[in-house]
Amino acid sequence: MSFDLPTLYVQKRTHRAGAQTALARIVRNFRGLSTRPTVLYSDAGWLVQECARSGIPTVQVSFPSSRSLPARLYGNAMFIRRATQAFERRSIAPGIVHANDHLEGILSYRLAKAIGAHSAIFLRSSAMTSSDFFKYQCDKYEMIFAVGKELYGRVRTWLPDRPIELIHDGLAEDDFSPVRPHSTEKPRQVLVIGSAQELKGWRDFFAALRILARGDSLPPVTFDLTGSQPPLDGEDAELKRLVAERCRFLGRVESFKDLVRSYELVINPSRMESFGMAAMETLAAGVPLLSSRTGAIEDIQGQAHMLFSPSNPASLAQAMQYIFAQWPYIDFGVAQAQANIRSRFTIDRTVIQLLNAYQQLVKNSAATGSA
Repeated sequence: MSFDLPTLYVQKRTHRAGAQTALARIVRNFRGLSTRPTVLYSDAGWLVQECARSGIPTVQVSFPSSRSLPARLYGNAMFIRRATQAFERRSIAPGIVHANDHLEGILSYRLAKAIGAHSAIFLRSSAMTSSDFFKYQCDKYEMIFAVGKELYGRVRTWLPDRPIELIHDGLAEDDFSPVRPHSTEKPRQVLVIGSAQELKGWRDFFAALRILARGDSLPPVTFDLTGSQPPLDGEDAELKRLVAERCRFLGRVESFKDLVRSYELVINPSRMESFGMAAMETLAAGVPLLSSRTGAIEDIQGQAHMLFSPSNPASLAQAMQYIFAQWPYIDFGVAQAQANIRSRFTIDRTVIQLLNAYQQLVKNSAATGSA
């Protein structure tokens, strides 16, 4: 059986974040293959620019908030109509509609039904609950991909009678750089990745700074954070002063690799990750990373002193204190981590798995006579 099935990936937001960077790598590596990817999006941003650089076609249609009352009354139907009209004008005929996360679930599934296409969905959000899964109609999809082992395990309990595909995001060879030379002089600036979202753990990081400051163990370091400052309502004056004195907030960052390469140490205080793309990208860029034990990090970082317990400021403070005290002599484990990423989490493996899954979807459909 020949396999030629143009695939439409649906991603509302296009700023640079884990889900978007993962999708960018997938469509770049599908270019020229039988899937012939197209990306449907709502507002222009980093992902659209990446697609343009790679020659990947994109279609812009304004997305409604799919579960709001206006959307249920008319907005979702209007979205479907505008999308199908845009496809007709561009002679795009998707054979698979693939949502890039559960928040695209309702619109992507209805679009697939409207145009007679197969339906697939990535589940990426570590914070997704069982209620979210069903509210966004993820259970209706023909093929469900859960990114990362922890999320995969949860989804299987929500839908025990359906096959779920465990998949991992992957990195390309151009994501790798030589390991940054280890200076014996302690750094004066350290990068903290993530965002102001609660699950990214910045409050735990602030609490860890306070623990170190109270113990006179906080080195003379400025900490740069990749996002806007979160509100510190309810925090005491001591912590607010510490954040003001020691932390700088860089806002949204698009050139992530260039940014991390300019630091000697990066901290990832996240409380929960399905995969942890930013952590992987940091190590692939050749930069030492102190990370919470979230996502796939324990599969690639073999140095225990470079890991700490999530949602545990004391564990983070202890790890930071050890690293700064042992800085000239410490093994950051970056080279071995890069080797582990190359052996387990490459975009080629991800693309091959997707192609095989799509082919199986088409074969199963043909065998049962469904669309």
